[in-house]
Amino acid sequence: MKKAICVGINKYPGLGNDLKGCINDANDWANLLQLNGFETKIILDKQASRKNLLNELENLITAAEAEDVVVFTYSGHGTNVLDTSGDEIDSYDEALYVYDGIILDDELREIIQKVKAGVHLIIISDSCFSGTVTRIASVGNSRYVKTDEIPASAKLEKRIFSDEDMIEILLSGCDDDEYSYDDYINGRWNGIFSANAIKIIRGRLTYNEFQEAVRKILPSKQYPQSPQLEGSTENKNRLLFETDSLIPLPEQEPDPEPEKSWFSKYWWIIGIIILVCAIIYWVLK
Repeated sequence: MKKAICVGINKYPGLGNDLKGCINDANDWANLLQLNGFETKIILDKQASRKNLLNELENLITAAEAEDVVVFTYSGHGTNVLDTSGDEIDSYDEALYVYDGIILDDELREIIQKVKAGVHLIIISDSCFSGTVTRIASVGNSRYVKTDEIPASAKLEKRIFSDEDMIEILLSGCDDDEYSYDDYINGRWNGIFSANAIKIIRGRLTYNEFQEAVRKILPSKQYPQSPQLEGSTENKNRLLFETDSLIPLPEQEPDPEPEKSWFSKYWWIIGIIILVCAIIYWVLK
């Protein structure tokens, strides 16, 4: 079995938090994975509630058996929240900022621990502070939103995981103290990490080889984000998505032109009216 869930959140409740490239990211990852034999489910915007995502991820993971390959991709806001219980080395918890709340790294770990032996689990996170989003940290036009601190009573028991302890492979768009960026590239909005990562994926690649290729592109002067690869040495040397010859995603169609506002269509008429009024005013004066 090869299954994937691809999440993209552009529209967030409230003002000023919306993104532009996350839905394209989710669709692109899903299309790439479908080309390579995956059954995919796409979850967008308000469907990506905290409750729904936790349920979907748990169902995906617990249904998988040995040698199955399961992928979870997330494009949206990320955040960090102050650790009030004193059990986080860097004093912050990394979290996914989903449609109606946050999902802590602790909660992701709780679900990931339910994976059966022999299952190949890959998490791809294109969001800010995503470098350790599935494990506990050992020791910023971004996909970051600030949240209030979370009380200790809301937190789960914490254990510190090294790379070698990790069951899953984590591919992330940046380190856990950096921002991931959204931008307009070749006529489309995308996450910078997702857009570049998807272009790299073709043929025979191990996770280490993928990481080497993406780090030749990022970080850059324009996008100071450092993609991360987390996982055991054994898993990092495995083939990407357990696939011997990956089919690349074809070039995607540009985004449709946004509908112009009334003002942008008729600004010249308004300008002429203002000019005529000004001339009449000065003549009559």
